[in-house]
Amino acid sequence: MYLHYVFLWYRRKWFRIRTRRHEWTQIHRGYAKKFYAMAIKLKGGMIKVGQLISARVDVMPKPWIEELSLLQDKVPPTEWSYIRTTLLSELGKEPDELFDWIDHNALAAASFGQVHRARTREGDDIVLKIQHPDIEFKLKVDLWMLRTAVKLFNIFIPRTDLSVIGREMSQALSTELSYEQEATYCETIGGNFKGYAGGIVMPVIIRKYTTRRVICMTYFEGYKITNFEKMAELGLDRREMLTIILNGWTKMMYKDGVFQSDPHPGNLLFNKIDGKPVVCVLDFGQVKVLPKEFHQKLLQAVFGFLSRDENKFLPALKNLGVLGDADLEAVRPILSDFFSHYFHLSPKEAKDLDFKKIREDVIATIDKIERITIPNDIILYGRTFSLLSGLATQIDKTANMFMIAKPYIMQTLMTMNFQPPPTQQTPAQPAAAGK
Repeated sequence: MYLHYVFLWYRRKWFRIRTRRHEWTQIHRGYAKKFYAMAIKLKGGMIKVGQLISARVDVMPKPWIEELSLLQDKVPPTEWSYIRTTLLSELGKEPDELFDWIDHNALAAASFGQVHRARTREGDDIVLKIQHPDIEFKLKVDLWMLRTAVKLFNIFIPRTDLSVIGREMSQALSTELSYEQEATYCETIGGNFKGYAGGIVMPVIIRKYTTRRVICMTYFEGYKITNFEKMAELGLDRREMLTIILNGWTKMMYKDGVFQSDPHPGNLLFNKIDGKPVVCVLDFGQVKVLPKEFHQKLLQAVFGFLSRDENKFLPALKNLGVLGDADLEAVRPILSDFFSHYFHLSPKEAKDLDFKKIREDVIATIDKIERITIPNDIILYGRTFSLLSGLATQIDKTANMFMIAKPYIMQTLMTMNFQPPPTQQTPAQPAAAGK
């Protein structure tokens, strides 16, 4: 694959022979499919790498984004004999001695670990998330491959330092291996929702049985968020369930600045408790904690975007490091065109908005901008929105997630205490790193 790309690049650079657009599309899609198949076969970190690559709309061709966005974090469970060894090593005793009972069959399994139900000697129902025995070694190999690929492929987009993106990916994947860190994230987000009356709950971490490779948390009796038969049986409304989820993520992303960035159906359970719908959020391996200063800048950009004010939105993009001063005026007509297309719709047109189409248009808009660098924190925002959009479509195809979430988003932003970005032009500085 690499040699093919090098050949096409060398042919264009030295012999001025260009590859046609439709040929590029076929080449990109063919190799993206091969990468997808490789990730499915190798599992572990390669699935995670593929998921992260699919979010890099600023550097990856559209066919790669489309193909790798289909990667799902599902793997066959590891045999109990290996999991038992991990538990014995981490907790110091045989699992059957530590707990009143423990299910030897996994409740769920993913790239880095799997979940088993158990009950403590005190009678509390719990779940244990346990790492696969060889995952640390496999991830080291996968990250070495990633670092090597980053160096090789940087020749094609020299204005962007891909090593920065590579380090961000490596850090994100390495952090996800630390279950103690994941437990802390769960406690942090759970604390932010203490007293919240919007129907979102988090598991409670039990530190007694939590280590670097094992997480112990309370068991939530619930059903997968896409179990619509059970939802109807309990008399719960799909639109209401979707509203609970969107408002919960709005709070995390805009008010708290700490959010679970992997809201897919496998990480959300629902039930009816005391006559009210409740959604439980699971899996805090992919959590983003935004630095306060960056969070403030991001809120400024969101406010400028939702208010359709180019004079607020463009300086906010500069403050975030997305654009340099020299690029602001060049981007203005492109942004104006995007705003005019999406913010002057009739009520019916707004209701029928397709987030997938919007995402494609955003990518197309980014492609028109010569010099742009999207910080990884914003990439995670985009990926989270994409997952929420897919989830919204599954839960209620007639719903428009923007129309549902916008009132709560605006309400949240209006209560935030931040200074508006400067609207005046400042002396030109060197532009941000290229695309």
